[in-house]
Amino acid sequence: MSKIQESDKIMRITAIFGGVVALVESFLELIGFGLMPYGIGILSGLLGLLFAALAILLGFKPIHYTPVFLGILGILLLIFAILIGGIIILIAAIIGAVS
Repeated sequence: MSKIQESDKIMRITAIFGGVVALVESFLELIGFGLMPYGIGILSGLLGLLFAALAILLGFKPIHYTPVFLGILGILLLIFAILIGGIIILIAAIIGAVS
């Protein structure tokens, strides 16, 4: 792990918060109360849960190129109709890329 990523606490906290929001939003998508009408239903909810868990794990234990992985996860969450969590994770990726 590089020194920059190890000391970047704001990116990690934002990624964990975004992952928790994405978990809640994915659960809502699973039970049919998603925020966006274009979701894929159960598949969207299950993949959202998976991507949110990966974002939380990257927040707790960052690896090399964590901002890149967070950016990919944020875009995938946006594609699968997990909007608020995806945007927060994209913000974490931008914070990590800038620092």
